[in-house]
Amino acid sequence: MHKIKFEYRITVIYLLVGGGWIIFSDKFVQSLTSNNAVLTELQTYKGWFYVCVTAILLFFMVKKHLLKIRKAEQEAIKSNELKSAFLQNISHEIRTPMNSIIGFSDLLQFEDLSQKNRQEYTTNIINSSNQLLSIVDELMDISLIETGNMKVYESRFNLNQFLDEIVASFHLTLKKEIEFSIEKGLSDELSTIKTDEHKLRQVIQNLLTNSNKYTETGKIILTYSVSNEEIKFCIRDTGIGIPHELKELVFERFRQINESNKKLNDGVGLGLAICKGHIELLNGKIWLESEAGKGTSFYFTIPLKRT
Repeated sequence: MHKIKFEYRITVIYLLVGGGWIIFSDKFVQSLTSNNAVLTELQTYKGWFYVCVTAILLFFMVKKHLLKIRKAEQEAIKSNELKSAFLQNISHEIRTPMNSIIGFSDLLQFEDLSQKNRQEYTTNIINSSNQLLSIVDELMDISLIETGNMKVYESRFNLNQFLDEIVASFHLTLKKEIEFSIEKGLSDELSTIKTDEHKLRQVIQNLLTNSNKYTETGKIILTYSVSNEEIKFCIRDTGIGIPHELKELVFERFRQINESNKKLNDGVGLGLAICKGHIELLNGKIWLESEAGKGTSFYFTIPLKRT
């Protein structure tokens, strides 16, 4: 059923209220007196009363509608600004690996190329291709999440072994100045669970990557605990932290923790939005605690489904 437009609604309401007021107020006034002079004076007061009341009602109705319009306008402007920043950023992010792929592919055509250089160029092409594929994957994921077409595929796996695999891969990119540790809340024998392994992996890897990216020295700790039939994960770091005013914004699309620092601003700004979308699909919740200059702790929960 289509919603009636505002201008039609307000016109119908005005006519109904006005018609009802004329019919019933006239009968009421005529029941008070039969003196024509008094009736004329009462009709004048009645008219002014109706004008004042309807003016007040119209004012508040129009004001409420205008507030909605202005809010929508502000959100549209904000969305356009974010999209513009996103397009500029993603243009850079796509061109960088594409230029690398094209450039090193051209170099491979030289016949006198040494085996060492050929291997180096091939490795750069593979890395750039993976980087480009990662960007495309993020764009596909956020599109599926926003359109409601992202599906959950649950599987049975051992959580502790699953985390060991993630940590082993993470150690390859971990900065030398950072100390990493992991604390598990279940024994290996009791850590078999059922959930969407791919989405959980993507969330943890995204959060670990962010911690590594925004931490120069210090610690990164990955922990999980079990209570009230849910698993609570925490990824804590001693990095640059997140200002208080950005805590509610970092999970939005195209947002980045440090947009002013180009050195750190090398992603498309979709990682945390995808994390939030995945956790909500898994019937969990995600939040953070942070203090600028002292580090950040990301928390998220998922239901505990034992097998």
